[in-house]
Amino acid sequence: MCGKPSKTAEHRIKSSDLVERFGKGPYCSDDALVHVKNGRRRDLQGQNSKLVKYEKNLCAYCNNTVTQPFDKAYEQFIPWVICNESEVLKRRVIDFEDIYGEDWTTKQRDLFKFFAKSFGCRIDEASRDVPRDIVDLMDKDSFETKLYVTLAVNEGQLLLDPEYQAIGTQDLIDYNNRSKGELVGYQCGSHYRWLTIMYWYNYFPLEPVGATWVANSKFLYLGWY
Repeated sequence: MCGKPSKTAEHRIKSSDLVERFGKGPYCSDDALVHVKNGRRRDLQGQNSKLVKYEKNLCAYCNNTVTQPFDKAYEQFIPWVICNESEVLKRRVIDFEDIYGEDWTTKQRDLFKFFAKSFGCRIDEASRDVPRDIVDLMDKDSFETKLYVTLAVNEGQLLLDPEYQAIGTQDLIDYNNRSKGELVGYQCGSHYRWLTIMYWYNYFPLEPVGATWVANSKFLYLGWY
């Protein structure tokens, strides 16, 4: 983000998500968790395991100070959605004022920046250059970006008992211009139980995966798949 040496590792799967879903750990014996990546299964013993972190990709100041409001907005968002899941699943819309109160304008922007940070970490992990507009928006109250976020309900996960609904991340997908052989955009995302959060960069989703959101609305309309 700032160009200084990267000395801290951002969580790929948020520590707060693991604690919210499975408790503080350690995860062992009857409480053991399994981490699956590329078909490889490994035991996950705690929320700070290297298995759920990227390689070092942020300086300490950016990770621990600059982006802390973004993390806190997300840490408030997920528990609210789960606590109110019956109403969310019925209405398929989220009102940010219900979550953040009168400060919803600032907090929904912080939430978007959390997703932008997560997207940037995924791009960096793939040894690609993080788009400049993603880096530049982090310290702005008003910005333009090619990044969109959508939220969708995974109907298949809803068929499972909540105990078996997984959390994790989705692979990075490249979108290319076949005629020119040029990279056009990206897609990736994450999921917390039935809630799927998708990041779209310079690529407009055609599927019914929710309204595209760029920290520009009081309401967030959920799609499905």
